[in-house]
Amino acid sequence: MYILFRIITLLFDLYTLAILLQVLASWLLAARLRLPLWAYDALHVLERITAPVLNPIRRVIPPLAGLDLSPIVAIVLLQIVERLLLSLLL
Repeated sequence: MYILFRIITLLFDLYTLAILLQVLASWLLAARLRLPLWAYDALHVLERITAPVLNPIRRVIPPLAGLDLSPIVAIVLLQIVERLLLSLLL
């Protein structure tokens, strides 16, 4: 049972990390920094990984004064789902 808890926690942590990296990447792109080609490929992969969670939230909560709040909402929702899932396993 402990291993299942650790796997679930790891998966949620990795997805949260992907969202945070996506946020940082968007800042780098907004700053118009020159990035190596492989970085753009990595950013594309991050976008494809995070889009299924972030895009529905973006449709419900539009940017506020140019600030995209969907990553914050997504991380909070992920934490709630993780805790619910872990409490159900107990």
